[in-house]
Parts: sequence; C-alpha cells; structure tokens
Amino acid sequence: MDIDLQLFKNIMAESRHNSDLLDSFSPNQFKSKERLIKHIRDQLILKTSSEIVILGGWYGSILIPAFKEVKKITLIDLDDNVIRIAKNRLFNHYKNVDFITADVFDLGKHFQRVEKSDLIINTSCEHMRPMKELNLNTKAYFAYQSNNMLSIEGHINCVYDLNDFKKQLPDNAKILIEDEIKDDRGIRFLLIGKYE
Repeated sequence: MDIDLQLFKNIMAESRHNSDLLDSFSPNQFKSKERLIKHIRDQLILKTSSEIVILGGWYGSILIPAFKEVKKITLIDLDDNVIRIAKNRLFNHYKNVDFITADVFDLGKHFQRVEKSDLIINTSCEHMRPMKELNLNTKAYFAYQSNNMLSIEGHINCVYDLNDFKKQLPDNAKILIEDEIKDDRGIRFLLIGKYE
C-alpha cells in the first residue's frame, strides 16, 4: 500500500481547526466513494494518460489520492475557501491537480476542459441542477452520485431512486453500472456510464 505521508501530515495540520475537512473523511463519505472507485477500477476506465474532472469536488479528500496516477485531475467547486485549502494546504505537493473555483453550470473558459476529459465525476449531484443541463458534447465516461437525503441543508436536487436519478441524465448517456449505497441517513445512488 502506497501511503502519502505528506498528505497525511497536511490533513492532520488542517483538521485541527477545520471540522468540515474531517466531515469529508466521514465513514459515509468513505463508503460511497470507495464503491465508486472500485467500480471505476473494475471497468478499467482509467489509464495513466487519463484526465479526470471532479465537479462539486469539495476538498477532493478521497478521490484525488485514489486517482493520483492519472495525467491530470481538475477539481471544480463553488466554495473558494475549500478550493484554497485543498490547493494550498492539502494537495500542494500534487503537481497533476488543478483547482478551479466556479459554478459547474457557469464554467466559461473551463467548459472545454470538462468536455475533453476522459472521466467526469460528480458525487454531489444533490447539490446542483440535473447533469443533463450541462449540455456536454463529449465521449467521456461519467460517475455520478446523488441521494434521497432531503433534510440535509444544501440538498436542492435529491432523487427518490435510481430511476428518478436516470431521468436527470442526458439522452446520450449510456449507463454501465447502477448501484445503491446505504448510509445512516438514507441511500446514495450511483450511476457510471459513457456519453455516446
């Protein structure tokens, strides 16, 4: 097992005064992202030459280290404070990661980066409009998660089940994997597939 001691030290230093960062490593977060990572690995979607975009990525706590071998990871989040912490305090020693503060639905010059990526990940679909509204023109793979946890603050677009979640995808999204992950607050829904 390859342990990134520098990342571990960075997390320990930051988490002493940042409980939000600790929440990004909660058992529920690990469980849902671990399943997503396993499915992506099992499908052999990624190569070392791959480029990944993570939409609504928060700190990137679990996903960035999980895919650190790829050519490029771009994490996009609306919260500038989270982006600054991730970029300058957590992953400052990762040379293949870009951090962008932006609304996923108003990316401007960064939109092409999403369309040209090999894999688009969004584990926070419940925090934003449906993915079909991005109007992507891409052949990329995708891995999207949402949930049915309506009572959590900031959850503006929860889904009731996998079928409800599928309706939020564009017509050219071919689903390869569907999964449900039980959480102590509800169910997380996972869809992995490819734009055609």
